[in-house]
Amino acid sequence: MARALHWGPSVVFVRRARGFTLIEMMIVVVIIGVLASLAIVGYRKLITSSHVSEATNMVQNIRVAQEGYHAETQQYASISASVGSGPYYPSNAPTETLMTAWGAPCTVCVSGMDWSMLPVHVDGPVMFGYATVAGPANTGPLNDKSVTVNGQTLTFPQPSTTDWFIVSAMCDLDSDGKPPDTHVYTTSWANQVYVDSEGL
Repeated sequence: MARALHWGPSVVFVRRARGFTLIEMMIVVVIIGVLASLAIVGYRKLITSSHVSEATNMVQNIRVAQEGYHAETQQYASISASVGSGPYYPSNAPTETLMTAWGAPCTVCVSGMDWSMLPVHVDGPVMFGYATVAGPANTGPLNDKSVTVNGQTLTFPQPSTTDWFIVSAMCDLDSDGKPPDTHVYTTSWANQVYVDSEGL
């Protein structure tokens, strides 16, 4: 607010400087805090999505490799003991903070089988652990008759009318060592990729 002071023929205006009140400052701090927390949540979702995209790309690569192996040998490669509980390759306890190189000898594979049998093309270290089981027609998965995907049960044919395979990827994305972990599945029975507990 300005006041006019009269000193003779000229008029001088004096302005009072006005600052922010404590309440205005607190409101600004709260708004900045809310925006920062929203940005952190959005960034976390973006990072989690990029990690899950590694797994979806890899299970699709393994699917293609299984089909190539089947075209040559007339059977799918059953490399792992189970897709639901592992063990997984190249790391059996994958977390968000662990990257493992692909291509080392498999110490957790079924006897006589190895991941080098499948022509899987990997660009660099991977975060998720991977497993694949397979079998001929008129059989079904012994240890993996079904899996749970976001609360829905995905049941596999018992027995299957065709040769079959299941591919799984698993990672503890929140690195807390507790379930649920993030799982990504694909099968020979459907072209779909299933993601369970993304970001947990």
